[in-house]
Formats: sequence, structure tokens, C-alpha cells
Amino acid sequence: MTQTTEAVSKNAKRILGSANQILKHQQEIAVLKGETFNLFSILKMESKENDTHSAFLGELLNPNGSHNFGASFLQLFLNQIDDETLDADSSKVILEYHIGLNNHDDKTGGRVDIYIKDASENTICIENKIYASDQPNQLKRYANHNKSRNKVYYLTLYGDDASDDSKDNLKIDIDYRCISYHTTIIDWLEACSKEASDQPILRETIKQYIILLKKLTNQLSDAKMEKEIKEIIINNYNAAKTISSNIESVELEYGLIFLNEIKHQLEIFLNKEEKDWTIEVSEDLRERWTGLYISHKNWPPKTFIQLQGTPLIPLTNTAYGVVAHDSNIHRSIKESILKSVSLFETGFRSTPSWPFHKIILWFGNSEERAKLFDKNLRSELVTFTVDKLLEIAEVCKKPISEINK
Repeated sequence: MTQTTEAVSKNAKRILGSANQILKHQQEIAVLKGETFNLFSILKMESKENDTHSAFLGELLNPNGSHNFGASFLQLFLNQIDDETLDADSSKVILEYHIGLNNHDDKTGGRVDIYIKDASENTICIENKIYASDQPNQLKRYANHNKSRNKVYYLTLYGDDASDDSKDNLKIDIDYRCISYHTTIIDWLEACSKEASDQPILRETIKQYIILLKKLTNQLSDAKMEKEIKEIIINNYNAAKTISSNIESVELEYGLIFLNEIKHQLEIFLNKEEKDWTIEVSEDLRERWTGLYISHKNWPPKTFIQLQGTPLIPLTNTAYGVVAHDSNIHRSIKESILKSVSLFETGFRSTPSWPFHKIILWFGNSEERAKLFDKNLRSELVTFTVDKLLEIAEVCKKPISEINK
């Protein structure tokens, strides 16, 4: 018999109450186990794909790594992904490996996050994606490298497939495979931890990293409590499904509230003397690469400061920076006018449409995203973001205005 709306609503409230109790108990256990002290989290390294995740995985995979376990960890990884081609003992592991200039016509070249090569020229290319978006023809370019002896793996938090823009005409499980932190990497790390059981520093470091990955993939570290959560869902499936199907719409709603609160503050600060600035917020955050835009009346067309999801606010990490859609303006901004501005020497990067951009909000992490629903925590995020946007607006105002002259 179909449940009434009222019954589903009551069950939903009961599910949330029970889940909150389990999560609270999980946090209490984490404190007792000392799991709340995690160097990766303390140093704010959770979302850095290359500096944290590729670096850590690469060091364990490297037969010459500082772990001093030779090819043991690499062999465990090959066992995990069912690869019988690569010879672990003769392999080298290289991070950010350059396979040639990026050629979009031939669909070749680029830099591979984790590259493994043995003495027989067998290779593995691992594209590591935590929150960053795909690049054009990215997997296709890697698949075209060392074609007869190369295997391509697409590593994400949950084993998601690559975008059509990245894979082109490649076929999943034929031309490339998807693997996940959620299962593939955690299972491999558990095996590495057992292998390193008599090396306490290495073993505990691996365990800390496993705890971080479980946090990023929303897994409970306690098996008993994970079972309890599953039983609650099984016994209240319709209500759980209703909650699940509405989560994204709530996130987008509060993402829009967040952006409009930023807009309100910016309008007060930027236009308190002259009405030279225009601040706009995208109406529909379900559209990729949207967000908040700041432009000045003296700036060239299609040149502005943007706060943008990568690709969606607030479901993924959020970047800010200078956008210039005209190639001549982009070059002028990057190579001459703004090169003397010290702000852009602090970790900003460049793309064909962004002379300068940098991640400042880590909404790919559910704990950070949850701050949007707490008025006080959201207010802190608004203040932080407004300060960043005001700073970049101040240093860019005059230099970009000079372009038209």
C-alpha cells in the first residue's frame, strides 16, 4: 500500500533524528579513538588533488618511495585493480608526467597525474579527480599515449564516469576504467596498512589518510553504525528516498541565498561613493560555470571578476578571479597590466578564459557545504568571500580600466 504524504513526512523526521543520533555517537567514538586529530585536515590539505592525494598515493605506489617496502604497495594496487600486465618490480612512478604538448587537433599530450611505467614500456595513466572539472579531450589524450601498452584509469571519490568532453569516443571498461577512493583506494590502503603492521609511523599515517577519505566520501568509520544507518534506510526506504531527492535542490537554494548576501555586501562597499560597479548573480545555479559577476563601467566588455563553481555552486569547490573572454584583453591583463600586482603571485593560475583564478571555497566537502545552512557560519563565509572579492576589485580597478585607453 502506498504511504501517505503525512506518513512519509513522519518517517523522514524519524530517519533524520535517528541518523543524527548515530552521527553524534560516531563523533564521540572518534574523539575517544583520537581520530579527530588528523594532520591532513589540520593543514587544510583535504581537497588538494596533486599536493595531497596524488602526492600521497604516488609515494606509496613508488617502489623507491620512502616507505622502504619496495614494490609491495604497488603490487597490492595492481592486485586491487586486477592488472596483470605491469611488472611492479621494474616500475617507476612519476607525478605530473608530461606526455607531450597538448594538441587538441590530434588529441594528444598533456600532464598525467600519476604515471607508472615498467621496464617493458607497459604504462598506466591515472587521472585523479577530487573536485576539479575535466579538461577537453583529457582522457582521450591519455588513451592515445603508448596506445598498445597503456591503460587509463579515471579516479574519483565515488567512481563517477568522465565527461563526454574528456573521454570523446572512448568506451568505459574497454578504453579506460573508473576507480574510486570510496572502495578501490580505501581497500588498497587497508591492505597496505596490514603490510606495514610492524611499522607504526607508516601504518598510522596510512590510517589517518583512510580516515580522511572516509570523511570525504561520507562513510562512517565504525562498521556497526554504518550497518545501523543502512537498516534505517531499508526500513524507511520511501522517506529516505524523498529526503535524498530533495537534498540538491536545498543546496542550490542556499547557494543562491549565499551569493545574494555577498552581492548585498559588495553593493554597499563598492558603490558607497560612485555607482561604477555592477554586481550580478546567476538566477539558476544548476547551470555549469555560473555564480557571481563583478564588472566596472570603465572595463572592456566581457571582462569581470567572477566567483564561480567548478562547475556548480555550492556542489563543488568555488574559484574566484579575473575573467576575460577576448584573447587580446586576456593577454594584456596577464602579460603586462597585472603582472606587477603582488596578489596574483599567491597561488593564482591561468586558463584561456581566466587570466587569474584560485579556489577559495571548498564546497566539494560536505562539512564545508553544511555551513550554508547555519546562519552564523554562513555569515562568516560571506564576510570571508566579500573581503577576497573587494581585495581583487581594488587591485584590478585601475589596471583593467587602462586597457580601453
